[in-house]
Amino acid sequence: MAMTQAQAVEQLNKTNETLVKVSNETDALLREIEKLKQELENAGGAGGKITPELEAAINATDQRAQAIDALVADVAQPE
Repeated sequence: MAMTQAQAVEQLNKTNETLVKVSNETDALLREIEKLKQELENAGGAGGKITPELEAAINATDQRAQAIDALVADVAQPE
């Protein structure tokens, strides 16, 4: 059974809504990761020193976030 144009439009609209939701959630997570990174870096005290383990954790999180961001294309927000 072939899909009608109306059904195709409906399905495309639903898929687009899902993509926008995923994009918004990804953006929110990336902002939260950046905020946490800043807080962790600031936790090093006046000298700005953090442990090698903390630095590795920050870098690993940043790399994972960048990999995810690269997979999810940016979507223009509706006006």
